[in-house]
Amino acid sequence: MNLWMNARGTLMNRVPESHDEIFKLMKTQALGPLLIAREAEGDGAEVKWLSRYMFVARVDEVDILFHDSRSLDTTVAATFAGRKDLTRLLLQQAGVPVAPGGVAKSLSKVEAMQKAMGSPLVIKPKTGTKGYGISVGVQEPGELRRAFRRANKSDNGVLVERQMPGIEYRVLVVGGAVVGALGKEAAHVVGDGRSSIAELIDAKNIERAKNPHLSTRLIKVRKHIRTNLERQQLNVESVLAEGRKVYLRHEANFSAGGETLDVTDDLPESIKAITVAAVAAIPGLELAGVDIMLDPDADDAAKAACVLEINTNPGIGGHHFPAVGQPRNVARAIWRHTRAMMTARLAWREGLMN
Repeated sequence: MNLWMNARGTLMNRVPESHDEIFKLMKTQALGPLLIAREAEGDGAEVKWLSRYMFVARVDEVDILFHDSRSLDTTVAATFAGRKDLTRLLLQQAGVPVAPGGVAKSLSKVEAMQKAMGSPLVIKPKTGTKGYGISVGVQEPGELRRAFRRANKSDNGVLVERQMPGIEYRVLVVGGAVVGALGKEAAHVVGDGRSSIAELIDAKNIERAKNPHLSTRLIKVRKHIRTNLERQQLNVESVLAEGRKVYLRHEANFSAGGETLDVTDDLPESIKAITVAAVAAIPGLELAGVDIMLDPDADDAAKAACVLEINTNPGIGGHHFPAVGQPRNVARAIWRHTRAMMTARLAWREGLMN
């Protein structure tokens, strides 16, 4: 099930000049909460900003506080979702498919798990966001040691999982419903027969800078990219043959230069149901971005899907400004659900008092 094969549109959707205002506002306000605040104001709310990521929307004498795109989530739910090991446990208990793996508190344990599961592995910190500390495609003993040290910064162990084949998607669930889905592809360049990899990256960054979501997620040539190129017997000065595609990183995180493709209408309902169940597995979580891997070559539909992570700050701008495909106004869905839930909660409390 390779939804990228059905992609329509140019490599990078052109952002109309009317979005210049958004770029100006992004100097003081983060994109996600900015989009929600605009929907709140359009709905008659008075918005007061507290910081770059926080604002209060007052409507019908009700104050609704947002931190990034979050408002209704309980503190306990957000804490659980921030712990990859606890999230994995809750998903397993709910029958949501996850990759084989578990927690390892020592390098010897990681080595034993590799022997049992095979390679390649994904090694992650037990907590963290934006792909920090995650190593993908780990196989060799030296890679294993480096990946363990990188993920075990707090000395409380790491999460080790079998790297599953397939294509990664980010699905946004709000109030028990899927409101947007994006294909995720790791940072890469395609040769033109003339330009070096460094020049191809610069050209891609120029296009990313025109997109409000991707403008803050440019591809940065650091050690990880240089090492990955060396494994392919390349460096940033290499000139690629026309049409040759080279991946700069293994992980498909948007913050690491990943591409975005809207697949909301094409994602099967059975897969959407898995992502809804994944969020429901953490009681008190109203909004989350679910990273799910789909294997287009799986001969068993039950084994084709695997939930990788749940993100409570999912970067909703990617749905409004996908690199390819139709924009989705998920901010409107978030605002309307939040307003409805807050109104219902207040009515319930007033009913108890009366």
